[in-house]
This record gives sequence, C-alpha cells and structure tokens, in this order.
Amino acid sequence: MTIKEIAELAGVSQMTVSNVINHKYSKVSKKTVDKINKIIEKNNYIPNRSARNLSSQSSKIIAIIVPLIYNDESFFSDPYTAQLVGLLEKDLRKNGYFAMIRSISTLEETVSFLNEWNIDGAIFIFPKANIDVKNLLDRVSTKIVFIDSYQECDDALVINIDDYKGTYLSTKYLINNGHKNIAFVSANSNNKLIELRYQGYKDALLEKNIAVNSDYYFSNEICLNGGIEAARAIAEKKEITAAITTADIVAIGIIDGARLSGLSVPQDLSVIGFDNLTISNYCYPKLTTIDQNIAKKGKMAIDLLFDRIEKRNQLPNKIKIDVNLIERQSVRNLK
Repeated sequence: MTIKEIAELAGVSQMTVSNVINHKYSKVSKKTVDKINKIIEKNNYIPNRSARNLSSQSSKIIAIIVPLIYNDESFFSDPYTAQLVGLLEKDLRKNGYFAMIRSISTLEETVSFLNEWNIDGAIFIFPKANIDVKNLLDRVSTKIVFIDSYQECDDALVINIDDYKGTYLSTKYLINNGHKNIAFVSANSNNKLIELRYQGYKDALLEKNIAVNSDYYFSNEICLNGGIEAARAIAEKKEITAAITTADIVAIGIIDGARLSGLSVPQDLSVIGFDNLTISNYCYPKLTTIDQNIAKKGKMAIDLLFDRIEKRNQLPNKIKIDVNLIERQSVRNLK
C-alpha cells in the first residue's frame, strides 16, 4: 500500500496522510488523524523511512564515535562511556534522531567512516592522541562535536568540564578533613585532561603548604582492576590516609583493593572518585565524588551539534561545564 492509496481511501490529500505519518497533528483534525491511522493499522502499512530521509536530504542519524577500550574490549566495559552514550542516545531519540555507535582507533578509519556513511552529524567521545582533530576537520564535511578533547584547534566544537577544578575540590576537601598524605591515582599523565586534574591536586596541596610527593602518584589503567592494584600499592605506604582518583570505577576498585589488603574505607583510607556515575551511589561505602554532570555534558553536545547543523551559530565553539563535590560516606574526618 502507498500513501496515494491511503489518501484515496481516506478521501484526503497525500500531504495530509504524510502529516499524519510524520506526527504533524497540528495541521490535521483529530477525526481525520483517527481515520487515517485506522486505515494504516488495518492494512499494516509501514512507512519507508529511507525514502523519506532521502527526499528530505537528512538521514536523521547521528554517529556516536567512541574510543576502543583497553585490550579492544567493548566500550560498555567502561561505565563512564556507557552511561554517556546511553544519555546521548536518549536525547537524540527525543529529538527524532537515531544513534549509530562506532568504535574507532585511527584517523584514517575515522575519515573513511564519516565520508562513506550518510549521517547528519557526529559526536566524538574522548578522541585519542593519534586522532588529529584539525586534520580530521580538514578532510570531512560532517559537523562534529568533541567531548573531552584538549587538542589545539580553534574550529573544533568541544564540550569539556573544569577538570582542574574537580581534583582541586576533592584534594581541598580531604585537607579540610585533616588529611595531608594524599595519593593521586590515575592513568599516565600523557594527555591534557590528566595533566589538568593532576595540577588541580598539586595546587590544592601547595596552597596549604603541603609538599607534593611524587611517590604518591599511582599510575594504573582506568578500570576496576587498576583501582585494586593501586590500593595494594597504597597499603604499603602506611602514612597515606586518603586517595583521590580521576574516575569512579578506579575509586570503587580502590575500596575493594583496600579490603583485600586488610584496610577499611573510610576508617583506614578515605577515597574520592570523579564522575558521579550511578554506581557511585550503590557501592559500599557510598562514594564521595566529583559530579561532572554527565547528563548536561551530553545535552550540551547535542545542542551544539544541532546549532551548527541548523546553521544557527548561537553557541560558542568551546563550552566548559562546571563541577561540584558530592559528599557521601567514603571520607573520614581526622580532626
């Protein structure tokens, strides 16, 4: 059955049928909407979305590009990426768009993907250092928003958080609770995001005349096992009373690793996470953490992308989202 045949059965124009199919009910009376929907239901009519998208020159597809995780595992193994992707998909769906999710590791693979697929735009989560953003933008016409990117490129559309402030707040909070020997647990500081978070930690210590001890920097993979390994190393340094991390999943690993090492959180070791993932409120003890407002980050990425796709150009190229500390149960007051 075609739109033309439905229109003939309903005694209306093809445009009226098209409006009903596309849920533009404001242009059609309720009686006509009900009549057309009954015909559609009776004849099991299924709209050809590809043809509709082709005629409108819009695929209604937004690509969500995620980095390959350690050991080429699924991105769902990283709870931060999984939660952010879920929020992006939900917001895209509310806006009438479909999400196409793709893991990509190289610049050439990214260029081929964006040039070969008919997509309306793309959101890139934490591009790795080998993805040259400026080079990429010079070789594709697709509008792209980058989340958690610090590559130097004035034309790039970027959503970041105040990474420096996050670890500054968590370190200051521990100091105010009487802690001086504070560990910093993260990945190797070979990217700007980690550098900013480490700087926030150092500045909070120096502000209170507490020396920065390089032996208190523990470099591990950003995953649960990385946190467990860090906790075992921290347990060997009896003077350390607290640890800040750059990811909730690492903090939760530290809680587990502390237990395996004969320590208790927060009695023997206080721990602060970073992200405020859903799981941070369900672990034991509940995790004190830095809330980077992941929902707002996803929404702003979509708003910025649509701002450029629709050529409104009302939003700036670079948007920084504020952070705040969420107090729960994983920090002990030593005063």
